[in-house]
Amino acid sequence: MRPVYFDSSVFLSIFMGDASAPKIKELLIELKREKVRIYTSIIAIQEVSVMSYRKGSIAQDNYSKVDKIARIESVTKDIALTAAKFEAHIIDQTSVKDREDNKRRKWDCFHIATALTLGCESFYTCDEKQLKRKDQFGIVGVTFLRPVPSAPSLFSPPSKIQTPPSVM
Repeated sequence: MRPVYFDSSVFLSIFMGDASAPKIKELLIELKREKVRIYTSIIAIQEVSVMSYRKGSIAQDNYSKVDKIARIESVTKDIALTAAKFEAHIIDQTSVKDREDNKRRKWDCFHIATALTLGCESFYTCDEKQLKRKDQFGIVGVTFLRPVPSAPSLFSPPSKIQTPPSVM
C-alpha cells in the first residue's frame, strides 16, 4: 500500500463543509479504490479540535472522525528532530517580526516531518503556505498537492445538453 499524508487543513475543510469538501470526498473515494493508506499526525487532532472547545460550541469527538479517514501517528524522536530542522531553516530565512507572526509554522513542520518519516509519496494540504514548503525546504520524493481527485468524478453534475423540441 502506498502511503499519503493529509494535513489538518484537509480535515478542517471536510468538517467545516467548505467549498473544497466535495472534491476532497471524491479524492477519498479515489484513494480508497486505489488502496492507498492515508496518514496524519496527532497534531492534526489538536488543530481540528480547537473550534469544538470554543465557548458556546458543542464539543465533538474529532479524533474518531479523523481516525475513520486516516491512521493517526504519534510524535517520535525522528519526527521531532526533523521538525526542529525545518523550523530552524525557517527561522534562519525570516526576519524577527515574521518569526513572531508565524505561530503556525511549528505545526507545519511537524506535519511535513511526519509525512517524510513515514515515507509518504504525497502530502495533501489546503494551506497555500504549506504547498510552498516543499520548495522552501528543498524536499524531494514527496509531492505536495491540493486535495482534489486526479480523475473527474462519475457523479459530477451533467453538462447542459440541448434536447430537440418534441414532435406533436
